[in-house]
Amino acid sequence: MVPRAAASVVTLTVTAAWLALLSGPAPATVREDAAPGAAVSASPTAKRATAILGWQETTRRVTAGERLSDRIRIFTGGQSSQRTVRLLQARSGSDVWRTIWRGKTSARGRITVRWTAPDSGVWRYRAKVAATSKARARTASTRRIVVWTPDTSIAPGPTEPTPSSESTVHVTGDIGQCGGAADETAALIDSAPGPLVATGDLAYPNGTAADFANCYDPSYGRFTPITFPVPGNHEYNSGATAYFDFFGDRVGTPAQPWYAVNLAGWRFYMLNSNCAQVGGCGAGSPQYSWLADQLRSDQPRCTAAVWHHPRWSSGVHGPDTNTAPLYTLLADHGTDLLLTGHEHNYERFARLDAAGRTDPSGIREFVVGTGGAALREIPGLAAGSEVRLNDSHGVLRLTLRAGDFDWRFVPTEANGGTDAGSEQCA
Repeated sequence: MVPRAAASVVTLTVTAAWLALLSGPAPATVREDAAPGAAVSASPTAKRATAILGWQETTRRVTAGERLSDRIRIFTGGQSSQRTVRLLQARSGSDVWRTIWRGKTSARGRITVRWTAPDSGVWRYRAKVAATSKARARTASTRRIVVWTPDTSIAPGPTEPTPSSESTVHVTGDIGQCGGAADETAALIDSAPGPLVATGDLAYPNGTAADFANCYDPSYGRFTPITFPVPGNHEYNSGATAYFDFFGDRVGTPAQPWYAVNLAGWRFYMLNSNCAQVGGCGAGSPQYSWLADQLRSDQPRCTAAVWHHPRWSSGVHGPDTNTAPLYTLLADHGTDLLLTGHEHNYERFARLDAAGRTDPSGIREFVVGTGGAALREIPGLAAGSEVRLNDSHGVLRLTLRAGDFDWRFVPTEANGGTDAGSEQCA
């Protein structure tokens, strides 16, 4: 279970001193193994030392899920240089480090490192600069972040955030296409921090480890601690192995690639529409049986389901009938939302029952395949379709409350189409 961002507090402590940002390059290079203050000339053949400067030695209190940033500068051999910077994350006590952010500095060596405060646990962070044939990499000092949930029986003090009655959740899919628009849609998430529900096809073309490293991680890797994904068909082009390696077993396992999570007082069922690869989606299949067991337990008023292939669609792929049994099961239990991707466009449907008929107690489906991959035409007009957009990439921004929700599609293009509304939960 993931606590609401506003219900947790993060204490950020820098455990080692960081050098202040230099106003200009140093006049000479100092070898790391030289005596303090011993300046030496840079050799044409020697690898030059790299310095990572500018992170402030401060202590801050921030909410879980809040976007954090530090402006730093890279010097190589005493000179500003353009280099690639990675931010790595590890749980306290673990030696397993995962890259959560990557970026390239300007020609003057400047860059803003951005990441998101995790939801729980104790974490360490490490900034690294990639080595080159002429420059050594140097690891920056380590930061430690402690996340805790305050005692709700005690009134918050003046520095404690007041719990919010609503939370923002972002939705988008079909994201990581190298050369696509993933950087632009990631910036929309930065502008209004909150968890990300990713609707599949995250790393093109085949969901391999290289695809995740090259086409997804540079733009969206920084959101990994607060990302709740489902796999798309492109992940299964390579057996979805890299997908599970990247996100870990918190998103299910290769044997049971589905899971449930609580977000903002809602229950989200994160399902797998690659039915042929996961033992089917029909009654009696492992996924169907798991979902039926879940739905028999106590449910909050508002619930949502997430999978990749749209049950209803006006796009080039059209409606997916393989997921009809899952849709029927969810509709029978009063599910409010279905969030999908696959079509490289945005589409909103009226609330529909299992037969595709308008029903105020049915499920409202959103197709959000606008995360970065090339957009596509919308050749059809499916029954129940209310809004169709394909002129801009973007994200669906949901504002969730205990009994209702707002939605707004936020485009990356200034003149891109948008869509907004509000609704009570069924």
